Order: sequence, then structure tokens, then C-alpha cells
Amino acid sequence: MSAAVKIAEWVQQKPLILIRFDDAYSMALRESRQGFEHFTIAKTHSFFQHIKVPTICLLEEQNGDTTQCYMATATRKAALGIFDSLLTVKKLRTVRPHSLQALVPLIFEAREKNLFAERLPEKGGVTNLTPKLSAHLIKILAAISENQSALDTAFSLLPGIMQEGNNSWAQKEAIKFAMVAFGIGISAKPDQVTLKSGASSGLGLTGDCLYEDNVVNYDASRLPGFETIFPYVTGTAVFQKGDERLAIYTANKLPLEQMFGVDLIYINETRGNIVMIQYKMLEEFKREDGKPDWLFRPDQQLCNEIARMRLPDFVGTPLNDYRLSRNPFFFKFVKRKTVDRKHHSLYVSLDHLKQILASPEAKGPRGGVRISYESLDGTYLRESDMVGLLRSGYIGTHRAETTSLEIIIQEAARGNKAVVLAWQQKSQETAQ
Repeated sequence: MSAAVKIAEWVQQKPLILIRFDDAYSMALRESRQGFEHFTIAKTHSFFQHIKVPTICLLEEQNGDTTQCYMATATRKAALGIFDSLLTVKKLRTVRPHSLQALVPLIFEAREKNLFAERLPEKGGVTNLTPKLSAHLIKILAAISENQSALDTAFSLLPGIMQEGNNSWAQKEAIKFAMVAFGIGISAKPDQVTLKSGASSGLGLTGDCLYEDNVVNYDASRLPGFETIFPYVTGTAVFQKGDERLAIYTANKLPLEQMFGVDLIYINETRGNIVMIQYKMLEEFKREDGKPDWLFRPDQQLCNEIARMRLPDFVGTPLNDYRLSRNPFFFKFVKRKTVDRKHHSLYVSLDHLKQILASPEAKGPRGGVRISYESLDGTYLRESDMVGLLRSGYIGTHRAETTSLEIIIQEAARGNKAVVLAWQQKSQETAQ
């Protein structure tokens, strides 16, 4: 199911909230540093007494004679003294139409249209809708392609089991890892975020967004090695830290993923190493003794990915820099279910994974092969371990190998199918 369908189901239990800022609130929002990422509203208890959180909200702010409408997630409601309550709202993302009033003509059922007009708050007001009208409104917004990113972002903040597709989930995890490895927090606001109109990108969780196809295409064509892949690109984000710059590009399936069998390729130009990561989900499982565990059951896709995880031979190339391991391939396993709003994860190298799969501990009671979180007993890398090793250059390719490998990566990114085909043939020969 899509995020829109899931949100429509959610708001039937916890109805949609409408918020209309007056001029003062709107100005304060625009002038605040983190207002579009996180803010609170203090009102008397009566304003929020019928609101159930967490849920989705639509917020309209004023800017002179114009208005802008946002979708966000109301995550918390709490008492603030004797008279007031506090509502916490996160991740405002622009949606169309640009005002709450403009939604009225889009509601086809006369009864629902009249009800929405009645519930439309005055400036400075907060109201909630009925369950049926809430679901109906979400479907209307979802029919507008420009609203896809806002829906994805809002849904990502709702608690519970992460049900999004593996590709979308892996992309968001890769973005977070790249930011942390660069030395910035995952809540850091980028200098620039651009999302392709109507496309779904994990970058929708970061910063303010511009929806212009030509901006994404132009940016992609300006990055060396990415001249011809712009049709695949769904979003970009640029972060600046001192004299260092991190550019993250999200894209649909590319030849690079087909070549290496990975979701993330991280090139550390400062240390001259490359690390490649494939993401997998751990599913919750109850053992025969009743204790919980988290499992990943290997399939043919995993076998195909491992077969592609190979480096070319760098004959005669001097390797002068130190590495604990030159093998750049790692797997990140993440528990699908959130715990304390976090997705707990672990990393293992490709060599370690092969050893795990061949060990007796990987055999289930019925003889099947599986990777068990509990049976690993802490023998894996944590997020901080992985980031430290990557940033220090202790893992990944040597600098000389990285230089040669970058050429191959650039050729594949340019759409050189001969390079991709040669790589696939080489992997197949090795697997035989």
C-alpha cells in the first residue's frame, strides 16, 4: 500500500487537524530557524481537547496577500500549566492547493463539502475533522502529484511498524548514514534541497524543498560523472561543513546498483577510500522458547548481490596507505519495527556475512538458513563503529584503488553499458 492509503486509514482513527496561522504566527514561523522542522503551539485546553495525536495536520500560513498550505505531523499534546496545552508539530512540507479554502471545490460530496466549510478554522484557530472527511481529504491531496513527498514525510513520522517498500527504506537509511559519516547530524538542515516534481525521494525528510524538474536536471548535469543520468535522479541535497561539501543524489535503480549489488556507494575523498553498503530488513520473530528475536532469511536476491560484490584486479598498483580491510562491501541489517522511534541496526562485512551463513548458528530448527540478531551475540559493528572506521580511512579501498574504481563508477554513471556488461560477465565467471 502507498503512504496515502496508509495515512487515509490512520486518520480514520485519529482525524486530520486543520491549523490556520494569523499574520503574527506566520511571521514568527518564517523567521524562526527550525520552525518548518519543529515548532509548538500553546493554546487553552479547549483548543486541543478533541485532538488525537499523533496524526496528520494541514497548516495554512499568511504572507501578505498570499497563503501557503503545508502538510505536517502533530506528534504530541501535553498540558502546560493550569490553563494551556502544548501541541508539537514537525516537518512542514508544502502541498497544493496553496490555501485551505481552495480545497473546498475539490470535495465532490455536498455533505462533506459543507462539513469542511463549517470546520474551516478562523485565523489563529485549530480544528479537527471527522474520520470520513479526513480520509476523503487525504485521497484528494494524494491525487496531486506534487504532494507525494509531503505524504511520504508525514507518514514517516507516524509510529509503529515501518511498512514502506524496501527500496524507499534503504534510500532513507543511506541518506542518514552519508550525513553522519560526513560529520553532521541527521537533523541538520541542508543548504539546498531539490525534489523532482511528483517523484518520491528520501530527501523529502530534509530541509525545505523546491519542486522543479529542470532544477534537478540542471544540477545533475553539473556534477562530474553524472552528465547523462538526470532522467533517473529524483532529488538532490547539498550540505556544507567548513570547506567540505556533501552532495547526496537520490535516484531510481541505476547501472551502478546492478554492477555492485549495493544501495549506497560512499566515496571519502579526504581519506581516499570507498565503502559500499547493502541494506536488509530484520523481521520480528518469536523463538520456540517464547523469547523475541530478529531474523533475515537469505534469498536468491542476496545470492545475486553477493555475486556482484567484486573488485577489479589492481595489478602493479602501489598500496601505500593502511587499511584494516580493503574489502569495501558491507551489509546493514535494520530492525523493521521502531523502538523508541529508532530503527536499531547492525553492520557486518561481506566476509563476516559469508562466515555467518556457513556457521551452524545460521541453521534454523527446520534446516533453513537465517541470520539471527540474538545468535550474533553482539559480534557486529554498531553505527558509531562503522562511521568512525569509514571517516578514519581504516576500512574500504586503498587510495590508488579508489582512483581506478572512480573511473569505472563514472563510466557506469554515464550509461556506458559495455562497462556494466563486462562487470556482470566477470561476476558470473567468478560465481561458476
